[in-house]
Amino acid sequence: MIYATVRMYATPAEASKAFALLEDRGLTREDNKINLVTPATASSADGLVAAIKLGLVLAADAKVYAQGIQRGLSLVSLVAPFGAGRMYEELLDELHPVDSGVVEPHEGVHWDDAAPFSSSFGWPVLSKPSPYLFMGLPAIDKSGATTSACLGISELSSPHLAVFGTPNLSRNPAPFSGLFRLPLLT
Repeated sequence: MIYATVRMYATPAEASKAFALLEDRGLTREDNKINLVTPATASSADGLVAAIKLGLVLAADAKVYAQGIQRGLSLVSLVAPFGAGRMYEELLDELHPVDSGVVEPHEGVHWDDAAPFSSSFGWPVLSKPSPYLFMGLPAIDKSGATTSACLGISELSSPHLAVFGTPNLSRNPAPFSGLFRLPLLT
């Protein structure tokens, strides 16, 4: 299940500003990545719920959000790309959203479909992805040593050995046939 990040704003102008910031970051409505719902979107509660659900918001939550929109609030929802959810949440939170009335999940470890690896280990999601990090560890530390050296794992020094010291090349011209004692095809 994909969960949408939803923020409610006091005025349509504030919500439109948040929506424009998301568009500037490359998210589009056509890809169902972002959604803007204001009181002018639909006149009925059912129309508002349908418009909110287009942003991949759960139906039960959409009904609560629709009540807020009927009171004059505006909604922005997004489905963040993998690994960037926290960054987009912080961006939307900078624009001072108001309370939506939807009960947020309890703090602590919970499952996040947008970050399954992090969720399975209870690790925080990286808010600013870095190409220099691997599993939260730097590839090279400040002194210039590799992660292997920092962790005390011996590095492979021979260029003709592959992972874990296994040879890349074999001196046997037919290793598979030789292993199973099969005749060679000529």
